[in-house]
Amino acid sequence: MNEILQHKIDELDSAKEYECWYLVKQDTSFVSLCYQVEYLRQFKEDSKGLNLENYIKQFVAKLKNEKPDVTVSETHRALRVAAFFGLISMTTTSYSDATITQTFLEIRNRTNGEYERTDLYEDIIQRQIEKMFISSSIDEQYETIRKEFRLYPVMLLYKVLIELGRSTGEYSITTNEYRYLVATTKSFQDFLNTLLYIKLLREEPVANQKLEQFRKKFDNRLIQALKQLPTLSIDTDKILIPVNKIDEVAKKVFVFEKNPTAFSTDNYLSFLASTKSLFQLESFEESTDKSFDSEHSNNTSIDSVPEVTAKIDYDNVERLEVGTNTLLYGVPGAGKSYTIEREYMKKENPRERLVFHPDYTYSDFVGQILPVVNEDGEGNKNVSYEFTPGPFTTILKDAYTNPMVEHFLIIEEINRGNAPAIFGEIFQLLDRKTEIDPQNDDGFPLRTSEYEISNADVAKYVYGDKRHKIRIPSNLSIIGTMNTSDQNVFTLDTAFQRRWDMRLIENRFKSDDSELADTKILDTSVTWEKFCTSINDIILDKNVRMTSSEDKRLGTHFIHVSDLQPVENDERHRRMFPEKVIKYLWDDAFKFTREEIFDVANYNSLEKVIRKFIDSEGDEKFNIFSATVKNILLGSQVAPEIQDEAVVL
Repeated sequence: MNEILQHKIDELDSAKEYECWYLVKQDTSFVSLCYQVEYLRQFKEDSKGLNLENYIKQFVAKLKNEKPDVTVSETHRALRVAAFFGLISMTTTSYSDATITQTFLEIRNRTNGEYERTDLYEDIIQRQIEKMFISSSIDEQYETIRKEFRLYPVMLLYKVLIELGRSTGEYSITTNEYRYLVATTKSFQDFLNTLLYIKLLREEPVANQKLEQFRKKFDNRLIQALKQLPTLSIDTDKILIPVNKIDEVAKKVFVFEKNPTAFSTDNYLSFLASTKSLFQLESFEESTDKSFDSEHSNNTSIDSVPEVTAKIDYDNVERLEVGTNTLLYGVPGAGKSYTIEREYMKKENPRERLVFHPDYTYSDFVGQILPVVNEDGEGNKNVSYEFTPGPFTTILKDAYTNPMVEHFLIIEEINRGNAPAIFGEIFQLLDRKTEIDPQNDDGFPLRTSEYEISNADVAKYVYGDKRHKIRIPSNLSIIGTMNTSDQNVFTLDTAFQRRWDMRLIENRFKSDDSELADTKILDTSVTWEKFCTSINDIILDKNVRMTSSEDKRLGTHFIHVSDLQPVENDERHRRMFPEKVIKYLWDDAFKFTREEIFDVANYNSLEKVIRKFIDSEGDEKFNIFSATVKNILLGSQVAPEIQDEAVVL
């Protein structure tokens, strides 16, 4: 046997178990992993008293019933693979402490939680697998068994396949060549040795039998991840580049090789979690064209080498012209958020949803410079300061780079924060272009921001150029909601409001609200529609002395159907309605005129009112109200003396 090949076999024989490209033995499917991360996200919001392992098992069981064709791993340990793919960042050894990354949120926005729709994020799957680094600190053996492995394995595999294709015409390797020769390569610079080993193995095929003795030692899961790449075709015997993908792979290899300093691992974990691809790293953009020109200026045909993928000029592509600024306002529970979901967006529309509040700031909204702990391949740590985008900047970039998809920025409770301060200079972008000026047109489509602003951090993140002027693209809509009853929060001045299409959400039951409208309140004979409309009529008729009494009405969706339906022997459930609705009437709508609706002679405190409601059976629950109100709710004939009383009131 050839001496060089024998040396490689001896090296494999003496190697430690799993001294190769390696992933933990868990599911590598992005579908499974994204559902796992979604459950982790929900767990961090409300664990329901369970540990993470049981929490995930519970939700996987539920998903099996709802979507029997979707397979999701039940073990929370699969989250380790999610960390390899940049869907989460491990801050400690506990998965419960992991941070959800921008990459996962990007997938979540595109799919609206239907992670089996991989067609909506194929590019992200490819981007994240290509970004995998062997071996980073995510790998528990990166300082021991795999301490000498420092490479992007997909790029090494691409390089080997491209070089073999150029020399033999076959852009392929066998699975044995991958397992024992390629996947045991420790650095990208060793690709020539790997190519030599493959050449020698093909000349001495009997050596394959010797290699087979190492199958268990080098049985790795990375190939399962590679199977999700559209740039590779993998079966039990062979790995190859499909013909229609050869040019794409060649271009990527060219960019990678011409800019080795761009692919440093100093800030790898932050890079992995980001929405950047391996070919969008800062330092390669300016140097690529120069290195290409100098490398191939000497009588070399440009057709003989792969081109660098051109940067798309998103300022001059076809783009949807649908962007609006819309502010939905009305009483609490009128259905503002419901209207957004039903009338403005489709399920698949990408969106960022946030809620303004008194402590919400411009930095939260647009972005800010934050410290980031970086770790190099040797385990050394240092701190750098990087721009971290807020939801406005994130959706701005997504909309800019996906011009034929409508995106939404949804701001709930917009007047509960200091909106002019939160928007800052973004305020200028809210003016939309509504007509084409034949003589002085700027070339941007209708519904784009009419005026631009400058912000170096945002521009660099969105456009890759800190000098690029910022505009809201015509395929990004901003929708805000505002409760008109919130008198004690920030007001929106005229200059701010004029930049929005204002829409009042009428407080009335609609045709598709029949289930809610017709549901009776617990064990009473009164439906929610009867109660809601009756009380609202009283608010309008009786509370003329109140400022903005119209805004104190009960919203038709102030309460949910489940809050109205009785549950036997469950006091907690019986409290839902009085704690939400009755308390609101006592503490807010009729705070200064309680005698107009409540029987204050017998029930002079909220505690007594709620206790009476809970303890009573059927329609006796309404004894907390005055006789007039009770008769209105129950539809009884009001006695003359009661009518007189009503007139006096």
